[in-house]
Amino acid sequence: MARLGSDPFSILQTRIRAWEACARIPGCDKAVWRQDLAGRVIRWSDFGDRFSRYGWETRICPSQSVLGRALKRSRIEAIHWRGVMGSDASDPFDLPRAA
Repeated sequence: MARLGSDPFSILQTRIRAWEACARIPGCDKAVWRQDLAGRVIRWSDFGDRFSRYGWETRICPSQSVLGRALKRSRIEAIHWRGVMGSDASDPFDLPRAA
């Protein structure tokens, strides 16, 4: 998430960079729908919304390359809120089905 007191433009720029790194979903509008690295579907307008089925957040990860670690670079990725909460977080939209 963004630091307090940050420039609003840099916060939006970080969000756009994370969005652009996500996989596109064939047949869907690339400006609205994407997939995070785990394959979960996210929606642009649901950024920061943990009550949404498609809510997502940004996460800063250290670079995986040797040069990136030496230069202390990090990469920003978009992640579904269930990925932030952990894999055991249940989906509040999955209701028990009648028999």
